[in-house]
Amino acid sequence: MHEALALYHEYYGDKQGALENLIQCGNWKKAHTIFVTSVAHSMFLSSNHQEVWRITSALENHKYEIADWDLGAGIYIDFYVLKNSMQERNAMDDSGSLEEMSESCGSFFGRLNESLLVWGSKLPVESRACYSKMAEELCALLVDTPSETLNLPMGCLLMMLNAPVPDESRSSYLQDALSVFTEILCSDP
Repeated sequence: MHEALALYHEYYGDKQGALENLIQCGNWKKAHTIFVTSVAHSMFLSSNHQEVWRITSALENHKYEIADWDLGAGIYIDFYVLKNSMQERNAMDDSGSLEEMSESCGSFFGRLNESLLVWGSKLPVESRACYSKMAEELCALLVDTPSETLNLPMGCLLMMLNAPVPDESRSSYLQDALSVFTEILCSDP
C-alpha cells in the first residue's frame, strides 16, 4: 500500500509524501535518494531541523543497506552532532579543543566536497547552498573558539579555505588568515 502511495506522490511531485511512504514500506535506498536530492536541502534551509533529524534517524537504522550513506543523509546527522559538540565546548571555554575541532571540521568539509562530486548533477543548487550554510555555521563556531596561541587559529583559517562556501566567505577567511599571519610576524622578535 505504502509503495503505491509513494509512487502516486512522486508522480504528482510531492517528494515529501513519497519519502514518508517509502520509509513506511522500507524502501530505504529510494527513500535516501529522494531525501538527499529533493527534500533535505529545503527542510534544512527553512530551519526545519527537527524533521531533518527525524528522517535521518529513521534512515540511519538502515544505513548499511544504503549506498553512499556517509555522503548523503549521514552528512546531516554528522553536522548536527559536530555543531552541538562545538557549541558545548565553546560554552565550557575549552581552548585545548580547538585543534581537535579544526580536524573534525576539516574532515567534515572534505566529506561535503566529496558528496558534491558523488551526487553531481542530481543535487539541485539549493543543496549546494545547504552545504555552504553548514560549512559557514561550523566556520563561525571555529572562529569563536578560544585559543591560547596564534598558530592554531592560523591552521583553522587555512582549513576553512577548503570549506564549500561562497567566494565572499572564502575572501573573508583569507583576510582573517592574513591578519593572523601579520600578527605572528609582528610578535616574533
